[in-house]
Amino acid sequence: MDRRALMLATGGLLGGAGAARILAAGPASADPVLPAVVFDVREHGAVGDGVADDTAAFRSALTRARAVPGGGATLLVPPGSYALGESLLLGPGMTVQAHGARLFRTGNTSALIKNYTSGMPAVSGYQGAGNIRVFGGTWDMRGSQFTSTCPAFVFTHADGFTVRDATVLDVPQAHAIELNAVRRARIVDCLFDGVYAGSGTPAVPNRLEAVQITGATGAANLPAPDFDGTPCEDILISGCVMRNSRPTVNSPYDALCGDHYVAPADAPPTHRRPHRNIRVLANRVESSGAYGVRATDWAQSVIADNTIEATAITGIHVSSGSGVPIEDVSVTGNTILGAGSGGGTGSGGGIVVSNTSAGQNSSVVVSGNVIRATNGETGIYVSRTDGATITGNVVATTGHPSDGNCQGIQVQRSPHAVIIGNHLSALAGDGIGVDTGSTEALIAQNTVLGAVQNGISVASSEAAVRDNRITGAGTGGLAGSYAIRIGGNAVNVSVQGNVARVGTSGGGAAEAGVGVMPGSQGAWVTGNDLRGWVTAVRNLGTGTVADGNLG
Repeated sequence: MDRRALMLATGGLLGGAGAARILAAGPASADPVLPAVVFDVREHGAVGDGVADDTAAFRSALTRARAVPGGGATLLVPPGSYALGESLLLGPGMTVQAHGARLFRTGNTSALIKNYTSGMPAVSGYQGAGNIRVFGGTWDMRGSQFTSTCPAFVFTHADGFTVRDATVLDVPQAHAIELNAVRRARIVDCLFDGVYAGSGTPAVPNRLEAVQITGATGAANLPAPDFDGTPCEDILISGCVMRNSRPTVNSPYDALCGDHYVAPADAPPTHRRPHRNIRVLANRVESSGAYGVRATDWAQSVIADNTIEATAITGIHVSSGSGVPIEDVSVTGNTILGAGSGGGTGSGGGIVVSNTSAGQNSSVVVSGNVIRATNGETGIYVSRTDGATITGNVVATTGHPSDGNCQGIQVQRSPHAVIIGNHLSALAGDGIGVDTGSTEALIAQNTVLGAVQNGISVASSEAAVRDNRITGAGTGGLAGSYAIRIGGNAVNVSVQGNVARVGTSGGGAAEAGVGVMPGSQGAWVTGNDLRGWVTAVRNLGTGTVADGNLG
């Protein structure tokens, strides 16, 4: 917290009666700073004892704050517990200082903090009330008692929002923070603890993100016109925690951040623009009803250094629901534990990158992540992405709720993929699967230990399988398993310099070190170390070259 914020939060520089005081802040050597006009809710009659209704006092202070010429007023909420029966409507440039304060609803109000309310003139782009900051406070929505759907904070059609050190509790069937057509938002060091999802299982899953990042695409998203398709840009979510500390009352959110609404494929192009420059950095997800991070229609974005545990479906999901190309997204350095913990059909995974049949992604990087105890389809799954880079990841211990194939890494319909330097172990399926439509893949220098089925399975043409280490493939004893399998009518697959071992104590039960399946053409299998296999190379393809292999 900067010097001015610290003094405001602790009451420093406050003195004298009156609705407003002029405070000069900052060291003498700093650049000149405009004075801040401060309105203390206590001086407008707020009691803050958790019993008295403080709505009128807040209304009075806010009315005066919004009337300050040029904006920029500060609403000071000293430590205490404040009962509120209506929303706090903030104007341009306003700051709320609420460290040590608890603010709670006394009825089915709308959001506790917002920059727009019904009846205000419609705005387009980022022209609404912005440059708003909220520091501190525990914002208790009491959603399990006042159950009408309502986010805690709503910001729309504007530039510049900061929420720092805030705790949001018990939101009724909605989001802690809604960013709708917002630019330059900072959500930092906040705690999102539990959402009231309605009685029983929510009727529509995957809809309750703690921070919703969405566009002005229609009233189904947020009734704040104009509905001009404006996306979000330049959003930072950092140092936040998402959890559910009251499981008997609340449910976990369905994601730390993301979107449940995308414009349909037949919407005008202006309504299908991706969100850009979204950074989700160093957050912690302790439990989730669906995803850790759900990056819907993001481009030029980074998801890095997050710790994500016990997500019901997928740890990190990067996708588009309307065919918007996902471009230049980096998913790096995350730790994902127990993805797919919700059981069910096992359709999820650790990290999933996908698109609709109408869309094709490009330049997506999945690197340096640690993924453990996935219960679903894959540790890492990439589909419909050109030029994907999957490097340096650790995937350990995959499983499937119905004993199906849970691969370590799977790539589908993704040409020119680079899969290098990953470490995969204890896999209830293939170690690495390069499937239909993933031509010209490079699979190199990976380590695959203890795959129930194939160590590496290639079913696309022009792939290069180089210098991998595979031990103990076929631990499930399934016929047709190989350390390296070439199938799917693939053409001109090159397999060179790999080391494949049966495994200690006969742990691997694959049929051969390398298997070239019927329909494959022109495979080149040379210079591999296949010692220990009863059959080093099983060739059922046509035009195969198999020379210089040890075994």
